[in-house]
Amino acid sequence: MNLKEFLRRIFEYFKAHRKDLAVFIPSFLLAFSIWFIHNVSLRYSEILSANVVAKSNLDGCRDISSNFCTVTARCRATGYAILRNKAFGSHRKLIVEIPESSLRHKQGDLYAFVPESMPELGNIVFGSSVSSVEHYLSDTLFFHFPAEEFRKLPVKFQGSCEFAPQYMSVKGVQLEPDSVLVYGEPSALESLTDIATEPLFLTDLNANEHGSVQLEHTSGLRLSCREVEYRVNVSRYVTSVVDMEVGVKGLPEGKSISVFPSSVHATVNFIFPLRIGKDTVSLAYVDYADFEKSRSGKCILRTASLPEGVLSVEFDTDIVDCVAE
Repeated sequence: MNLKEFLRRIFEYFKAHRKDLAVFIPSFLLAFSIWFIHNVSLRYSEILSANVVAKSNLDGCRDISSNFCTVTARCRATGYAILRNKAFGSHRKLIVEIPESSLRHKQGDLYAFVPESMPELGNIVFGSSVSSVEHYLSDTLFFHFPAEEFRKLPVKFQGSCEFAPQYMSVKGVQLEPDSVLVYGEPSALESLTDIATEPLFLTDLNANEHGSVQLEHTSGLRLSCREVEYRVNVSRYVTSVVDMEVGVKGLPEGKSISVFPSSVHATVNFIFPLRIGKDTVSLAYVDYADFEKSRSGKCILRTASLPEGVLSVEFDTDIVDCVAE
């Protein structure tokens, strides 16, 4: 019996037994659905392909490549993932973020990328239903990242820090990175002097504080990073009033000047607990170069480099009188 004769007999049977047909069709569809779901849930070894556009944060270049490359690999994947890839894989382009360290500069704006250097690429490109990539058939991809106008600008902290009583910070808010690359039209870049953080207000600080803060976005510009890390090192301090003799720095041989007053009162903030003796602090001086430039003999009182354990020094006067002897 050939197939044509077999189908004819089935048709005649169901024509004579219409009630059986009403039962057969739902049963057949249910059986087919179970069979199909079972088979697409199994894993197979198959060659999959996807079109990829690279995104990266290369200095001086656009962040999106001007071309796309086709990634081809033999993968272990579910039947559903294979069907989806065969149906839609060649019709769409996926933007994949690639670390700068994985891109090798070849020449001009051309960069090479080896898929095997990025283990998670298989799941990103072919989907989470891919359990493993057995091997890549396209061993090296080449992307073009055209050059783009940019400037390197400092990051400016925008906000304030308030400390609990008897706590302070010497260096204030430290940012990492402290500068970013800004991309855009030359006319827009010329007017910029810095990039500000989003407003951040820290209050009642009595311990080191750190975190991340977003950078303010300017329309038409792109930043090399969207946020920076901040750190505020906080120290507890005690305050003491110390008498300091005023020294002279840069005094040439054979020259001599007198300073009035010869000592000043200074309010010194020491790290608590004290690690140095208060009587060993001698930080006040005048610079002989200032005296030579001065017509009246008045000189600015300066502070030497603060020794370890001293947070800040404030004198009761900012100006002293100097007289040549």
